[in-house]
Amino acid sequence: MKIFILEDNKHRMVKFRRELIGHNIDHAETVEEGTSLVVNNKYDLLFLDHDLGGEEFVDSFANNTGYKLAEFIASFTKNKETPCVIHSCNPAGADNILRVLPHAIKLPFISLDIASAAKWVEKCR
Repeated sequence: MKIFILEDNKHRMVKFRRELIGHNIDHAETVEEGTSLVVNNKYDLLFLDHDLGGEEFVDSFANNTGYKLAEFIASFTKNKETPCVIHSCNPAGADNILRVLPHAIKLPFISLDIASAAKWVEKCR
């Protein structure tokens, strides 16, 4: 399965990579990197963080947020219907992403069972 992950925390990425062994993972730490990847690839599953750049509880309308990438995904890419897990611990930011990607689900990273999310998507394909 081809999976896209927007995450700037290296420790979290270790967990993603460990739990998603055997899957093809594309990883971005910024909206700019993510934009390039979602334009050029079709994914089976998206994981989106909201707060990037080491900041917490960032306003969604700042330039480098998962919300900005979600807006782009919803408007301009073949990934707009791709299953998406919002794993941000910023509740307002996660809710804003849900507004533009209403088919997404939000599970804060602390509650996220990464491998189960991937298995769920595989069963639904």
